[in-house]
Amino acid sequence: MMQLQAAEFEAGHLLSVWRPDHGFVDKAGYRSPSWSKGPLRAFLPEGYPTSVTEDYARFQLWDSIQAICSYVRGILSSQAMLTGVGAATPLSAVFQFFLRDLSGMLGGVTFAFLQGSKLDVYAKQWRLFADCLNSAGLILELASPIFPSLFLLLACLGSVARAITGVAAGATRAALTLHFAKQNNAADIAAKEGTQETATTLIGMLLGMACTHMFNGLPWLIWVSFLSLTVLHVYANIRAVRALTLTSLNPSRLQLLVDTFYQQGVMLTPLQAAEQEPLATPPLQRLLDRRAKQPAAVIMGASLRGLVSSHQCSVSQLCKDNADQPYLLAPIQGSVHVVLAKSSQPADVLKAFVHARVTSLIGHTMSGPSSAQECPSELTAKHWMQKHWQRLLQQFQTAGWETNRVTLAQSDITAEWGERLNTHDE
Repeated sequence: MMQLQAAEFEAGHLLSVWRPDHGFVDKAGYRSPSWSKGPLRAFLPEGYPTSVTEDYARFQLWDSIQAICSYVRGILSSQAMLTGVGAATPLSAVFQFFLRDLSGMLGGVTFAFLQGSKLDVYAKQWRLFADCLNSAGLILELASPIFPSLFLLLACLGSVARAITGVAAGATRAALTLHFAKQNNAADIAAKEGTQETATTLIGMLLGMACTHMFNGLPWLIWVSFLSLTVLHVYANIRAVRALTLTSLNPSRLQLLVDTFYQQGVMLTPLQAAEQEPLATPPLQRLLDRRAKQPAAVIMGASLRGLVSSHQCSVSQLCKDNADQPYLLAPIQGSVHVVLAKSSQPADVLKAFVHARVTSLIGHTMSGPSSAQECPSELTAKHWMQKHWQRLLQQFQTAGWETNRVTLAQSDITAEWGERLNTHDE
């Protein structure tokens, strides 16, 4: 008969074993991890490392390095701003700083209005953009005393850049916190992020004050130090976002996975995709793809009315051919537009994107989806989906991708056609 026993664990590690005849027996040679006690508990989530994802430590290391670089440069740029405004009267100085802060507030509100809904979808890209824009803002502020006549303009532009940085960084940080929260401990991770930021701020301020003291009266040395820190800041940011192994499917990751599977027949894991995923923001990536003559982009949530006016094939025929599908798709003006059904589910959205991307890839090899003869590429893509879709879906799941977490920045426009209209009101 098996002897009854129990075991106790700490942060996932075996701590002791209980047996009826011996009571609790400590595991030989076990020591509590150094981060589970002492000062480090104030900076790491409870239960670290088992309570967070594996990429947490790598990301936080590079993120702390870039944050320290930012705070040191912030001290240097603040010194330059005070130097530039030094000759002004107190009232004039207050007014200039008021305009600077007002410009930053308006810039932040405008950016949130234009891109707020896309920050969750492209968390990596917008976070990197935010930190690069922060560097640009600090450079403008550092240069403001060199051009006295442009001081207010440069100060306002720098403030706008830093305000946009704050909006983008804050929104993407929320998305990343949810990603790191392995045990529904997002609040604890956010709290420890605050303590880590306090520590990096203190280190950055001390280093910044030391630099201003050592480089006082040597502007060329300030610029050399500032630009060197900027290079390190950008590099650390790239390494930080590359360290993130997100398992949700957004347009950039999904496009990379479909392209690799279609061309090579293999499925990338989240770790492999993290090293290859494009890091440019969507507007910049579209421009780069257009210049490089890449396959047509996929536009999710297109308007059915737009298809009526633009698609060369008959819309009635299009609806008839896709009566059993929860989406319609058609290549229009260098893009593959997807109309989603009102009743479509996340799995349908995933399938629609894959189908549209395969249509784009096939059309690219047939002289492009925007040519007059589009039916061959659409028919070939339909046959490819019938043959490979189930295997592709299975490989998504086997590789570790969460097919139930599909964020594709689609619009709220949907449609219904055929028999689906009988089950929906107008």
